[in-house]
Amino acid sequence: MSEEFHKQQQELAELIDRYSEQDGIHSTSISSLFLIRESVVSEPIARVNETSFCIIVQGEKEVLLAEERFRYGSGNYIVASADLPVTGQVIKASSDTPYLAIKLEFSPNQILEVLSDVDIQVGKKKNAKRAMYVSKVEPSLLDAVTRLVRLLENPKHIRVLAIIYKGNTLLAFAWSEWRGSGTNGNRG
Repeated sequence: MSEEFHKQQQELAELIDRYSEQDGIHSTSISSLFLIRESVVSEPIARVNETSFCIIVQGEKEVLLAEERFRYGSGNYIVASADLPVTGQVIKASSDTPYLAIKLEFSPNQILEVLSDVDIQVGKKKNAKRAMYVSKVEPSLLDAVTRLVRLLENPKHIRVLAIIYKGNTLLAFAWSEWRGSGTNGNRG
């Protein structure tokens, strides 16, 4: 990846670190945006993963969906296109280099709305993705997510700009998926 990509990834890591001073999943003043920080390797945790995508900025995580294993780290994102029962575990984290990620929840209707607004035709794809998969983060998606998280620095602008920035982030996400950039995961 380019030097610009790595700079933006570092900026996003600094923003997550600043707004999540302790371990856990932190809601933000932007609805459906969560910041995640873990400074230790965790035990496996069973839960329902909401419809969302999660970009990993630092560290690594492993998720089990039934018998399928997804391992992903910095520069990857994982998508759950439906609410799914999973078991997740942070597998690479330390107090010096914590696991850092953002999660943006969305509804299928929000993605369809974005696709229709930009006239992307959704049809059958030979290599259609599954309900959960891992892909590489494209620069356009990282840029959109960084701008969304950067909005936390200007709380008075959130009410007006968050909806625009979330839409832009979902568009970057949908566009990268439509172009077929995904790797379909690091499945074990």
